[in-house]
Amino acid sequence: MRRTILLLLTAVLAGLVAARGSLPEPAAPAMGTPVWDTECCNVLDLDLAAPQETAGSALVAEMSRYFLSRAPTAKHEHTGVLAGRDLIVLLAENWHVPEPDGASMPALYKLRQEGVRFDAAFAPDWYQGAEGREFALLSGLTPANVQDLSSLTYLAQKDVWLPFALAAAMGQAGYTCRACPAETGLEAAYRALGFSSVMAGAAPEEQVAELARTGPFLLYASLPDQDGEAALERLMRELEREDLMDGAAVCLVTGGDGLRGGLYLWAKGLEGLAVTAPCSELDVTPTLLDLFGAAYDARFLAGRDLLADGAEAGPSPPVALYGSAYSDWVSGAGSYAGAEGIFTPAPGQSGSAQEQRLYAQQARQQVYDQYVFSRRILEHDYFRQIQAR
Repeated sequence: MRRTILLLLTAVLAGLVAARGSLPEPAAPAMGTPVWDTECCNVLDLDLAAPQETAGSALVAEMSRYFLSRAPTAKHEHTGVLAGRDLIVLLAENWHVPEPDGASMPALYKLRQEGVRFDAAFAPDWYQGAEGREFALLSGLTPANVQDLSSLTYLAQKDVWLPFALAAAMGQAGYTCRACPAETGLEAAYRALGFSSVMAGAAPEEQVAELARTGPFLLYASLPDQDGEAALERLMRELEREDLMDGAAVCLVTGGDGLRGGLYLWAKGLEGLAVTAPCSELDVTPTLLDLFGAAYDARFLAGRDLLADGAEAGPSPPVALYGSAYSDWVSGAGSYAGAEGIFTPAPGQSGSAQEQRLYAQQARQQVYDQYVFSRRILEHDYFRQIQAR
């Protein structure tokens, strides 16, 4: 029955897809608005009716219809298990270790062996360098150039409101949120993402003692490319010294070996969990917001909660590999080369040529929509327009 429904849905979407080499407009939302249970799903009871007639209001209304048509992720047995704990999110842009060992990299090894295992983490090329990865990691939205500006640069100049960015949602949950990016110049962008203070270039271990006195905190920091293990060891020692280890969670995103990356999530109580489906830093924000029980609406994020139930309902969602509407992507079912329009099934995947084609068309549309609507959220300051309607 599930397979029949999936095929029917993909057949409908297939009709929206143009010939190979071109892309359609964003998929038209289904008629009617589904009603989701806020107790069971990561969804908020929002009034997204069209704003008053103004320039661009028709586009805002179209965006609302699209978001309302999307299915949110389900809450699950791990939802809220980290509520009230401190959270440290780290990005090491050019540090990639396929399989750390306990002798030479004890800190990274601890995260890998004792935390959640992510066996197929990717590091997409967003065409924006480290800025693109930071934006994807901290917002859950696909990076997209807006008016020839990178996502973070656009945020710094336009002060777009993103209420479901990681720091914004955690701040609403009572957290003190501090960002320590590698370089100066984009402090306004991190404040737009919800961080109350920004200290560019500050070492994370030097921030822990101060933040420990503020109540629950979120600390985001960049790790040095060539000294990632040593910096991680210093941070872990500081957590031990401040007696914070049992009440902290550490999430580390690494990359640098082509498109394969590293994703590590360590916290007491998450031992033994494994995610085998492809994923990227785009999925970090929704995964953490669910684990910390922060209020957010999953329909507005391009990333997904990696621990959510329901994966058995079909192939894993596609993970974009490039910052483009014409992106290559990979999923548990296979991989897609956007320029050539070729889908290659993963080893062991069955299904007729027609089933594979329909699945590829559906996934291709999904990646395209994520890119387009992430860009539109920034370009039109969507949430502020809805708030002010």
